[in-house]
Amino acid sequence: MAETIESPTLATKRCAVVTGANKGIGLEICRQLASKGVLVVLTARDEKKGLQAVENLKATGLCNVIFHQLDVMDPSSIASLGDFVKSHFGKLDILVNNAGISGAIVDFDAFLKLLTIERIDEKPNWKEVVISETYELTEECLQTNYYGAKRLSEALIPLLQLSDSARIVNVSSSMGKLQHISHERAKEVLSDIDGITEEKVDEVINEFLKDFREGSLESRGWPSLSAYIVSKAALNAYTRILAKKLPNFCINCVCPGFVKTDINENTGVLTVEEGAVRLALLPDGGPSGLFFSHQKEEIFGYNPPEKIIGMAETIESPTVATKRCAVVTGANKGIGLEICRQLASKGVLVVLTARDEKKGLQAVENLKATGLCNVIFHQLDVMDPSSIASLGDFVKSHFGKLDILVNNAGIGGAIVDFDALPKLLSIETKGEKPNWKEIVISETYELTEECLQTNYYGAKRLSEALIPLLQLSDSARIVNVSSSMGKLQGIFHERAKEVLSDIDGITEEKVDEVINEFLKDFREGSLESRGWPSLSAYIVSKAALNAYTRILAKKLPNFCINCVCPGFVKTDINGNTGVLTVEEGAESAVRLALLPDGGPSGLFFSRKEPSSF
Repeated sequence: MAETIESPTLATKRCAVVTGANKGIGLEICRQLASKGVLVVLTARDEKKGLQAVENLKATGLCNVIFHQLDVMDPSSIASLGDFVKSHFGKLDILVNNAGISGAIVDFDAFLKLLTIERIDEKPNWKEVVISETYELTEECLQTNYYGAKRLSEALIPLLQLSDSARIVNVSSSMGKLQHISHERAKEVLSDIDGITEEKVDEVINEFLKDFREGSLESRGWPSLSAYIVSKAALNAYTRILAKKLPNFCINCVCPGFVKTDINENTGVLTVEEGAVRLALLPDGGPSGLFFSHQKEEIFGYNPPEKIIGMAETIESPTVATKRCAVVTGANKGIGLEICRQLASKGVLVVLTARDEKKGLQAVENLKATGLCNVIFHQLDVMDPSSIASLGDFVKSHFGKLDILVNNAGIGGAIVDFDALPKLLSIETKGEKPNWKEIVISETYELTEECLQTNYYGAKRLSEALIPLLQLSDSARIVNVSSSMGKLQGIFHERAKEVLSDIDGITEEKVDEVINEFLKDFREGSLESRGWPSLSAYIVSKAALNAYTRILAKKLPNFCINCVCPGFVKTDINGNTGVLTVEEGAESAVRLALLPDGGPSGLFFSRKEPSSF
């Protein structure tokens, strides 16, 4: 996901602390924030250099910058800064943890060459650039880059909680991505997006230091430039932990790119202006728990079976949204109708579609009665190719392009005891395995085929038909409304699980093979013995939709294509037994539909939280 600069009007109300800010990227961050009207506390370990930096900024006309000394390795220095911010401003809005050191003596000419290799996806040998790595430098690096940022964040969180738009930006590095670490235990712990804790990060660091003392770094799979890489990997993990702990904050980490600074003896290729962080001024509802590489989001750097990326959604401004046209399927009621309402309220021109023309027209009239005049109806049956073609022709002739497609139409694929459903979903949210068989009254082959044709093939056919129109947009978005029930943890058919979890090898043909095998097993009455779940049609259809989302995202890298489980919402599909309102359910899909350029693609969201497939 790319970054969003907030308007100066809002920024003027904000106060920021930036660490390691007397030079380089830190100083430029201060300059850019101050130029947006933010009151900036520039901090540095060296008081003389920090005061000089403030004077230099003031000489350019930026008077809203003040200095406070800070050594992130010194708890008393951190406490002093906290007291200063509290007494002078009463709160804090933005914290940028920029202070960092390399943890080694390095040949930077060789370093530049290796970064070039890394950019063309070859594996660099960092050993070639290291002149010296001592235990003392290693400890100092970890205490500065990771524990310093952590201590300062913890000290300032009470002040950030007094802000109505708290932001923490951790300046990290692409070298902290887990692809650079081969130590199995470290990789396993740091890639566990659901189970990661601060204590587990400490365990990884302690194990790393133990291996360093014993001289077994290389044999245990730790990289060269290990202190820097481990410190940044730990910082990335902490970013995710903190983002989960503080859901009302926007907390992200960023690699600003290979910038010309003292840390690399000015061998970088970007200027400090290009590398300075914009995440500090994200609008409310912006992403949290993400890793950004320069100006786009990237994987945290690990490759588990389903390549989870820790990301979230950002609402784009109504100003941009007014130029957009959206198609929403299954939209005469429930989540689909609410998605239309929320998009229209953001200025998007919405084509509300439904299979039942009478109900669709009534839904549009109801929205217009609330003052939303930018909604029109077109009939659509996603199982009917001619109906899909008709919608495509309508959009093309009326708007010439399409910006947003929300594939929301879906059916349950079975006759279900809805009274028993909330209990099972409650079990699932606790991480236990629900027995869906308890709620199924009837699953017929006819219902199963209809479910697959609607939930998966319908979304696929419509997407393929509208992609040419989406390609005419400069901000194409596809949102597939899915379900946590489509996650692969609920499927025990080995072949299906293997195929659908193969993020690199998955193809539409392979998804078809899985579905055909499922239907064959259904006809033969061998679903349970072959590892297919109860509620199988719905679960398989959503798992297929999730896989297709990833396939399409790879095929169309200029689009933002994601799938989302809106949560257990009160709708007809669950007999209105849900616990969330349609407003709450629609919100996550709408946010994905209005992602800014450079936003995430190919992801599965469980409401606002990224999740595994």
